[in-house]
Parts: sequence; structure tokens; C-alpha cells
Amino acid sequence: MSGLSVLAGAAALTTALAPAAAADTSHSTARVAAVIEKATGTDDLRTGAAAADGAEVTLPARGDEPITATKSGQSVALTLPATGAKLQSSTADTDVFAGRDAAVSAAAQATADGGFRALFALADSGAPHQQSFRMTLPEGATIRQTAEGGLVVLGASGSIIGGLETPWAKDANGKAVPTSYTLEGNTVTQTVTPNADTAFPVVADPKWTWGIISGTVYFNKKETAHLAANAGFVAVLFAAAPPPFDVYGILNAANISRVAWNADSDNKCVEVKVPTFLPHEYSGGYCK
Repeated sequence: MSGLSVLAGAAALTTALAPAAAADTSHSTARVAAVIEKATGTDDLRTGAAAADGAEVTLPARGDEPITATKSGQSVALTLPATGAKLQSSTADTDVFAGRDAAVSAAAQATADGGFRALFALADSGAPHQQSFRMTLPEGATIRQTAEGGLVVLGASGSIIGGLETPWAKDANGKAVPTSYTLEGNTVTQTVTPNADTAFPVVADPKWTWGIISGTVYFNKKETAHLAANAGFVAVLFAAAPPPFDVYGILNAANISRVAWNADSDNKCVEVKVPTFLPHEYSGGYCK
């Protein structure tokens, strides 16, 4: 944990927002929340403690505590790159924390779809461009990357639980900033790549959503061999997906198994497009 005070993280971002202002902590964190809500909007935020779409979301009181979401008996958690006690909550329920680095602030939002956002804001070009989030998943769950750069979480049975949507980042003018995820174990690192024209502060977030995540789900060589050997397993893999995707998965089970068999014979891997569940061979990347 960083030895910097919680005030330092908020004050650094305030300097980038209003260099001439000598704001107190409350005023500083209010500015942080305003910058973040400008990037995300507030229409889809869930205020209050009520469940949304059958899901319960608990936002942390401290930066080293996780955001936790539970739905249909499945729980996921994501820990912010933050430290110290919560600094402030906006009227739209954006909770602000000091980042682990002086020029970074972090925030958490619960969304009306039962998901959540775990956000960070970089005050200036000197702020670290990489921020890491630790994920806690249900027992037996695994993470796969999608073609669009998001992450999909599969349960122990292979059914899709949900995932992190395609990453995004915006500068102070609302201009998109290149960004991507890397995954090491259950730690997700988001990297932003500003350039000379980027206006700070920059806001980015991993956004958790339950259910189907669009894109492509990749399987490695060992998993491809397993899919090739057992079409029945493929049907089970997608049976728990919500309608009509469960039907697509089951109807395509034999085709997925066939393509996986061909891929295994070609020393390649299989990828499955979501939500159509059409399989294709691929090589490189996760195929190892």
C-alpha cells in the first residue's frame, strides 16, 4: 500500500483540473467525481442499495476492499487500484478514492443493469499509464479474452457468467484514448496510451456486465482438444447462456466440436464468435 496520504491522490488530480484553485479535500474529490461522471454519464447509474436486474452490488468503503457483485448464486469481485478510506460520494453515487499513485484517483459505480464500473483518472502525462485490478471469481471459473479486447468469464461448467466489456478511455475533451487489457492470473491490467494531443485528466474503466459479452471467445490447444473430443460437453458449455444464445450454442455444438477437431489436427485452436456461436480455427496469441 502506498504511503501517500489520501489527500495527495485527490490533490494531484485537482491541480490538473484547476491549477489556480486551492481547494479543500471535499471540493477536490467533488471535482474528481464530476470529471468521471462527464466521461461515463449518470443515466445508467444505480443509486441506493436496491438490487438491480436480480443482482446485488456492494461498493467498497475503503480503497483496498473489492467491489462485489452477486447474481444467481455467482459472485465476482474487483479490487480498485486505490488506497485509504472513501473520500466522497457524488449525488449520483460515484464513490471516489485516492489512487495508489499521487497523480491517480479511483472510483466505483454500481450500474442499473446489475453490473459495476471500476474507474481511474490520470491527472497528467506523468501519471502511470497502467493500473491493475485484482479479480475474485467463483470456484472453477476461468477468464478468456474477446476479439474486441474485453474479457469473458466462464463458470466451472463452461457457461458464460459475464465479463469485462471492451475497455475504453477518454480525455478531458471526450476524445477516445487507445487502451487495452492484459491478464496475468486473475489480475487485469488496463493500459492507456495518450499522445501529445491528449487533454488531461484521462478517465478509463473496466465495466463488469452479467451474461453474454459480444466478441470472440478463444480456447487454447488443450481446451480445443477437449472440445474436439466431446460434442456433448460443448452443448453443456453454452446451455446456461440466456435465450436465445443457449439455443445457438446447443445447435452449434456438433459444428464447434467438428471445427475443434480440425483445428486440433492442424495444430491450431478454435475460437467461437459470440453471440452466434460460429466456430473458426486460429493460431497465435492464446493458442499455445
